[in-house]
Amino acid sequence: MGSLGRAVDYSNPIVPGFSPDPSVVFVDGTFCLCTSSFHVFPGLPIYASKDLKEWTHIGNALSMQSQLSLKKAGTIHVTLDTGFPLVGTLSIVAPSIHRHKGTFYIVTTNTHHSGSYKCANFIISTENIWGNRWSDPVYFDFNGIDTSLFFDDNDRVYMEINITTGKALSEAIEIWTGWAKYDTEGPHIYKVDGYYYLLAAEGGTFEHHMLTIARSTNIWGPYESADTNPIMTADGKDEYIENIGHGDLFQDRDGRWWAAVLGVRKQEEGYLGLGRESFLSPVDWPRGGWPVVRQPRMSFSREASLSMVSRPPLTAPPFVEDLYIRDYDPSKYRHTDDGKTITLTPSRTDFTSPVDTCTFLGRRQRSLDSTASTRITAIEGPLGKNVQAGLALYKDSIRSAYIAFDFATNSLVYSIHNSASGLSGRISRKIFGKVEEVELRISAAPLRYSYAAKVRLTEPCTRSEKD
Repeated sequence: MGSLGRAVDYSNPIVPGFSPDPSVVFVDGTFCLCTSSFHVFPGLPIYASKDLKEWTHIGNALSMQSQLSLKKAGTIHVTLDTGFPLVGTLSIVAPSIHRHKGTFYIVTTNTHHSGSYKCANFIISTENIWGNRWSDPVYFDFNGIDTSLFFDDNDRVYMEINITTGKALSEAIEIWTGWAKYDTEGPHIYKVDGYYYLLAAEGGTFEHHMLTIARSTNIWGPYESADTNPIMTADGKDEYIENIGHGDLFQDRDGRWWAAVLGVRKQEEGYLGLGRESFLSPVDWPRGGWPVVRQPRMSFSREASLSMVSRPPLTAPPFVEDLYIRDYDPSKYRHTDDGKTITLTPSRTDFTSPVDTCTFLGRRQRSLDSTASTRITAIEGPLGKNVQAGLALYKDSIRSAYIAFDFATNSLVYSIHNSASGLSGRISRKIFGKVEEVELRISAAPLRYSYAAKVRLTEPCTRSEKD
């Protein structure tokens, strides 16, 4: 444990863009963070940091097709009891990462909806978190979501199961109904100063989201709610970072406590920017008392030892950021040795399908101000066929907007699709002449996206072609 004394500046979000439900474990000088991944593959991204400032995507816990199928990961409308439509929230949700006796564990839920929610809870493990090779899932019987593990001092694990086989060792028992008693989820247990502290997210994942806590001297309860609940929320406050909740508490090498939570950066006119992201906040936890979680800020300072002063970023493996929709078919993607060119085999369906797998290669948008671009070559092969290739802004099958080259009509196409709001539209422009190459670009700003295209012709178009 180092001595404190130097103020260190931190910034949020620590993992920007599509990174909800963070869970953190600190091992051998490294913080490892895991988030939900829903219907995309690889799943359960792992981020690592030495100083809580620089975070590197080091791997994905679900990186092999043999581990599980995302075939049932539909992106459909599910109407909540509030009447609000919840969309694109199925499959791999709310992981919890832990380490016990040299082994890393992640427990999570694979959900799907066929008239009602179905939940398949499982544990995966590895001894080498840097190896990007986790075990096959060990399933256990529990009809719910947001599962978590707690290893007690006597090595008993709760939920009380055999973590090797998934066999239940006792019945599931309700130990706390929550403080707000609405959408109580995301539980984690911590043993501190002789108490079992039970952290939960409540209020739903929108404006009423919050963190609450209770404690007991017995893991089975009864649990006493903190008088200070909720210990974190943006509900009813004028905050830039809103919808905060669903998080994890953890310690650094100096024994200081921190919280990693989800939140959204609310832009003008109610836009949510990059959706739910991972934010860091200091926690003050007096001995024998209740944790006090500070309100997340885009930047803040906190004293740290030399071991926590800025460190060089870790090295990310190649292609670790690549994403595919549902079940990945490697035969449809062929990279060149330098990784700069990829040959794609078209699929029969596109990404507006709520259940099918399509040919799609994506990256998470990490910055509100950013640019994505690509260049389409090899035009002649599919020319005249019912094929489109292009660049898309994709959230799920319900919400997308793309610009593409249509090989059937020798046209540029712009299409927007949002079935949740009823917004849709399509514009096409015929290209007169023989196309050699098409460059496409999407530029992002906090309140808008701009689409651009540049076409290179092998032959100049004639007046008759223009007519």
